[in-house]
Amino acid sequence: MKTAIKNIWSEAEKNAWELPEDLTVSEWTDKNRVLDPITSAEPGMFRTDRTPYMRGVMDAFADPFVSDITIMSSTQVGKTESMNNMLGYLIDQDPGPTLFVMPRDEDVRGFCDERIQPMINLSANLDAHKTGEYYDMTKKKITLDRMIIYFSGSNSPASLASKPIKNLFMDEVDKYPRFSGREADPIKLATERTRTFWNRKIVKCSTPTTREGYIFKEYEKSDKCRYYVPCPHCGKYQVLIFSQIKWTEGVRDPELIKEKILAWYECIGCKGQIDDVNKNKMLLAGVWCPDGCSVNKEGKIKGKVPVTSKRGFWLNSLYSPWLTFSDIAAEFLESFEYSEQLMNFVNSWLADVWEEKIEERKEDQIKKLSLDYSEGSVPDGVLVLTAGVDVQDDHFYLVIRGWGYFNESWLIRAWIIESWEEVVSILFQTKYGKMMVRLACFDSAYRTDEVYDFCKEWRDVARPIKGWDKLSGAPYRVSKIDRNANTGKLLKRNVQLWHLDTNYFKSKISRLVSITPGENPKWHLHRDPSDVYLKQFCGEHKIIDRNRKTGKPTEIWQKKKPSTRVDFWDAEVYATAAADMLHVSALRPDGQIQDAQPRERKSSSLRRGGRWNKRGGGWNK
Repeated sequence: MKTAIKNIWSEAEKNAWELPEDLTVSEWTDKNRVLDPITSAEPGMFRTDRTPYMRGVMDAFADPFVSDITIMSSTQVGKTESMNNMLGYLIDQDPGPTLFVMPRDEDVRGFCDERIQPMINLSANLDAHKTGEYYDMTKKKITLDRMIIYFSGSNSPASLASKPIKNLFMDEVDKYPRFSGREADPIKLATERTRTFWNRKIVKCSTPTTREGYIFKEYEKSDKCRYYVPCPHCGKYQVLIFSQIKWTEGVRDPELIKEKILAWYECIGCKGQIDDVNKNKMLLAGVWCPDGCSVNKEGKIKGKVPVTSKRGFWLNSLYSPWLTFSDIAAEFLESFEYSEQLMNFVNSWLADVWEEKIEERKEDQIKKLSLDYSEGSVPDGVLVLTAGVDVQDDHFYLVIRGWGYFNESWLIRAWIIESWEEVVSILFQTKYGKMMVRLACFDSAYRTDEVYDFCKEWRDVARPIKGWDKLSGAPYRVSKIDRNANTGKLLKRNVQLWHLDTNYFKSKISRLVSITPGENPKWHLHRDPSDVYLKQFCGEHKIIDRNRKTGKPTEIWQKKKPSTRVDFWDAEVYATAAADMLHVSALRPDGQIQDAQPRERKSSSLRRGGRWNKRGGGWNK
């Protein structure tokens, strides 16, 4: 009887009930993965120690709390093989329906034939999961005993939008089209297929392109890990960056640098020379560290490590065991004079987004524009005051600026305040020297109804504005609106909305800030500007943005990082626009332009929430 019970299960059924080994992805890889001699430069058993930085990336895949992994890296660092290892781990340890997406359908056929099928065939553990039927191993689908692997190009909407999947791998996502056929974003289509699985895994991998590229945006949403390695001389942990690669002074011949191995890495701490022979030992001692933290000399992470289901990893070619520092220096020298080649170097070698920077400010440079006068006081030379207000959900960034002849200007105040009452008090009920603020511009993107109501109440001295990256024909224009553009609410009276070309005014400020040799600057700060003001004032830079199809260049202002706050910078733009509306550039020592003087206002009654009381059927005067 016992023998009969024992034999009711087939060998395959008994294997199916067997618990998997308790292994991380890197442990499984070192034990089971064999590299194909046809496609690999280093055939044989896979050794994670060859690319030790990939250990943390692969092991994050087996973390039950992690659902999304983003790998933003250069070429030649092993990122695709790390995804293949994750796939092999799934087949053997945690099977489930899986989709692998490549940029194009034609990429899929070669990838499946040359990379995935040989990986399965060469590993005894993976080969054991084959069904034995020839039709189960095709170029677009592999059927195994416990799971199915689908392969699709990002331009194939039918493949992306059908069948639920547990695991999704997407390679070179920045090369995907914006739309898949007539369907939506291919990344969104593929991701939608994982919704029914609570334990889904989504892996995105790519070299970056621009800030608008998908991989950079996804990396910014993650914990943004970078790989810190120790200096062999002083032990300081640091991220390897291109600016620390040095080579023999005066040598500009790329071939000579590679042939004679003339480049090295300079420690950011002790300035010691780090040679290629030191790299492997440094990589083995490396530590993945999330953004906002650091690594001490003992290799321990300092700071609060974020708890997140979205892990992000960044790697450039300096970490590659197959490239020397001289290879990288030589590639730069061959590329830097040619825009397209330099873009490839920045994207594919440095794993950075491509930006043609043409203007950038630094905080220490801007602080040098400070003069010896206190905040709130009005220096000699000021003839008119304007203000800009950046409106947020629960506070305001406010800037008051004084203007004199020939566009010379002085910062009077830069404050963060919390109520409309304070706005009224600081802008319209306070004298600065003998002057009052002549005109203030208010951003209407947030709390739109309140901004409109406020500017109607103070219509002679306050204007609602809406910023645009570009307006044709003029730096600003006026329109009348009768509905809130955001809520659709009917306004009680028409509002004049001032549309601003923010690129124009940002460039104008940049010209005023620039110090021409032999001339005094025209843009001044008081003696003690806050660190927040300085940081936000320098939060954007001007770059060249090229149309993907035509290559046509456009100059635009863009945040240095998507998370950077630039509210005081925006308030300065609005204050400058107010000055332009008053034609202060026409002020000359021999006579001032005539402007409409604002009516004197009585103090207005406010109620909670910043809305204005309505009395007797009309607005307070």
